[in-house]
Amino acid sequence: MKRLTALFLTLITAAGLLAPLKAAAADVTYIKSETAVLMEADTGAVLYDKNMNRKMYPASITKIMTGLLALENCSLDDVMTASYNSVHSLPYNSSHIALDTGEQISVKDAMYALAIESANDVSNVFAEHIAGSNAAFGEMMTQRAKEIGAYNTNFTNPHGLPANDHYTTAYDMALITAQAIKHEGFATFFSTNRYDMGPTNIRSETRSFWNANNFINGYDRVEGLVMSKTGWTEEAGHTLVTVAERDGVTLVAVVMSSEHKQEKFEDTMALLDYGFGKFYNLQINTDIIRAKAASKVTTAEDITLSIPSENYLIENFDVTIPKNLTEHDLKYNFGKVTANSDKTIATGQLEIYYTEDGAHITCGTHDFSVMLGETMISTQPKEMPFLLKAGLALLYAALGLLVLRFAYLVMRQMIIIENRRRIRKRRREQIMAKMQSSQQRHSNTAVMYTAHSASQSSRKTSTVNRKQHTASVQDRTQKTKYTGAGRKKSLAKRTFQGKK
Repeated sequence: MKRLTALFLTLITAAGLLAPLKAAAADVTYIKSETAVLMEADTGAVLYDKNMNRKMYPASITKIMTGLLALENCSLDDVMTASYNSVHSLPYNSSHIALDTGEQISVKDAMYALAIESANDVSNVFAEHIAGSNAAFGEMMTQRAKEIGAYNTNFTNPHGLPANDHYTTAYDMALITAQAIKHEGFATFFSTNRYDMGPTNIRSETRSFWNANNFINGYDRVEGLVMSKTGWTEEAGHTLVTVAERDGVTLVAVVMSSEHKQEKFEDTMALLDYGFGKFYNLQINTDIIRAKAASKVTTAEDITLSIPSENYLIENFDVTIPKNLTEHDLKYNFGKVTANSDKTIATGQLEIYYTEDGAHITCGTHDFSVMLGETMISTQPKEMPFLLKAGLALLYAALGLLVLRFAYLVMRQMIIIENRRRIRKRRREQIMAKMQSSQQRHSNTAVMYTAHSASQSSRKTSTVNRKQHTASVQDRTQKTKYTGAGRKKSLAKRTFQGKK
């Protein structure tokens, strides 16, 4: 019993430890790659975006487009011949399967070499076989990308070695890959771990190809893997495109410019776990569309049409939405329609979206048609009579004159108010100037009076001083007289005594 209890507790502890690991795997907060995108392949819904429209060097994920064009333009039994340029124009250290000049290879063997060994020499052989040269094939690749909707992509070579004008985006690569996996057999080539290529007209030995992609060789496991293609150059960093399918949902994960090799695999696993854990595909059928259909639509000529719900023609299709939402949470936006030449059918695009935290999130778009019949004719605006046009013109002219008159009166009143303000200001300035002048005169008079009083006081003081000086002199003179007479008396007395 104790052993069973201990085992039970151990299992609970292990489950508790594993649960956070699973949650962390689905966390896309810390995607390390410079750009990334997660797209539902069938609906085109973008479920995660990190700089997905930034132009980047793709490296060898370029070969996804090379492989798509090869399957679209060749038969697997076709035989191609390697030229001197296709073999010897590559850097010596680039990936290849050591083709020789004049060596023949089938499209099937070349596709496995392209997907598994990422063979650049085989890429060149494909380009020359399909378009005649790398430059012509690059133009063909770019044109095909634009047809798919990858408008921020420009390819100049079939292998992805760095070139200034060779770039794409994570979003564009997701679109290209979603289109490529629709081609029968494409996913098989790009999900094979090992392939043996038989002898050729030049080489007698068998060549064995081994896939270095961690998702394909089993080093890292991805549930429901459909295909995967890696890439690396010093300029591009590590790149990776992966497709997986679970429960009817097919996701395309693209990461670009990862600093380390393992980072691109970790980022991709986190993106896939996030997508499969949070989203599901919901089918929108005709009945739902007609129930939500707008009673009126607008044409490209801004003509409003009244359309009965049964006139809407649209096939069932899927949208990708969060698992916590249902069809009742979705909103429908019927875009402008364009009528055909006989004005019986009009086509437009329907956007289905939902709101999350106030954000408008598109979960799917689909073309729709409406039957017009007599609706287009009945809703065309009728030509107005000449007199009505003339009356409206006169009315508009009168309104224009009234507006001009009102504007004139307003401007005139504003000018009058401004002039009055300036006059009042000038008067205030004059009054202030007079007051300051008067104050200055009073100040000068006070100074002069003070100076005169001081002068008078000084003269009085001087007169008093002179009188006092004169009196002092006279007093001293009188004293001198008295002193002289005394001296004379004393001398006479001493002389008289001597005579005695």
